[in-house]
Amino acid sequence: MHDCAMQCDECAVDDAFAAPRSHRRRNGLDAIAHRCEMAWRIVGAADGSRERRLCGVFSGYTIGSMDSSSNEALLSRVNTGTLTWRGPALMLFARAACAVGAQALVAGIFALRSSPTPWHDAEPWLPVYGTLIDAGCLALLWRLTHREGIRLFDLVGFQRTRLARDVALGVALIPVSLVFIFAGTYAAGWLVYGKVAPPYFLGNLPLPAALYGVLVWPFIWGLTEQMTYNGYLLPRFQVLSRSTSLAVAIVAFAWSAQHVVMPLTFDAKFMVFRLLSSVPYSLFLTVLYLRLRRVIPFAVAHALMDGATVLIPVLLPLVRG
Repeated sequence: MHDCAMQCDECAVDDAFAAPRSHRRRNGLDAIAHRCEMAWRIVGAADGSRERRLCGVFSGYTIGSMDSSSNEALLSRVNTGTLTWRGPALMLFARAACAVGAQALVAGIFALRSSPTPWHDAEPWLPVYGTLIDAGCLALLWRLTHREGIRLFDLVGFQRTRLARDVALGVALIPVSLVFIFAGTYAAGWLVYGKVAPPYFLGNLPLPAALYGVLVWPFIWGLTEQMTYNGYLLPRFQVLSRSTSLAVAIVAFAWSAQHVVMPLTFDAKFMVFRLLSSVPYSLFLTVLYLRLRRVIPFAVAHALMDGATVLIPVLLPLVRG
């Protein structure tokens, strides 16, 4: 009974692509979503499995399972109700909320140690408590991806055969990324302070914390941040809003806005500076990701640059002196 049902559904999917090409362009996605939903219900009813597979022919290529991060897969989950606005809306500013909570926790530790300025003293410790931010984001991403019926790691799109090329591409992205980072920093400094401002660097840390900020924090941070904004949010807003431009604008703004509270200083000018200085690089990342659709190169570039922000102004002075 199960095999018969699957064969019937395979024929139905094939029929969706038997129509003229112009008709497929107009109605193909709706047909795919409908047939996928029927196939998934049949498979689920037959064997109780949560694994959702589509057997058939897609644009002339035989596929065993649909890429869980492709627009077609996301659209099918929209049509089946497993992907709604709720998840992306909840995740949009979750990273910023986690940042405030993590800084508050560190400030509480300083307060218990009788620090007269506990919140200010917590600010330089971002490379340490940043991992708490990542933990909160990964936990929420796991819950949201689980609701969609996919794995958390599916957001990365990892392919072992492409790892070397992805790492090389990530290194190659660094010079271009620095152009956007420095351009945003200098322009925002001129707008907010009336002069060209240098990039924001972290404050002093003890040696163990500085080592952690160079060897551990940036790699977890870079991967989690890219998974959050590029891997999860951007493709879903693109499909839900049916507008690439709107998706880029929403995600780039939220990505830039998180820097306002990383760290949270309550200095209005500095907070505006952090927001504006991040916009060019956030736009660059989101637009380029939509062309590459690979998280690893961006995570590599992100990690190496963030590691340098601790290595150069924090760790090297400690080692030298």
